[in-house]
Amino acid sequence: MHDLADKNKYVGFLFMRISPEYFALGREGIHEVSAEHARDLGRFAKQLTHVVCTGVNGKYDQVTMVEADTLEEINAAATAFRMGAKARYIEIVDIVVGMKAPPRGLANRSSQPG
Repeated sequence: MHDLADKNKYVGFLFMRISPEYFALGREGIHEVSAEHARDLGRFAKQLTHVVCTGVNGKYDQVTMVEADTLEEINAAATAFRMGAKARYIEIVDIVVGMKAPPRGLANRSSQPG
């Protein structure tokens, strides 16, 4: 495994499209689906940082960032989302996964003579 993986978290960005049917549920319906969604993903609460942003591109309505110690945790969270309550209304159309970079100057520079 990459030596940075022991020190730095993985980050996944899930780019999503929301169907018009979601908004047609109204406030009460959206609240009900969101409560079920929170229960579905609750098991990831301690491992993942979940940030919802507005989309800046017409291709996406929502961008969600998940942060985890392993790639498996990001995969499990994305899978739980795809199979959960909001999956009927929100589709993950793109995913980008990377690793948080170490602070400049603190990276392990194994390629340099030591």
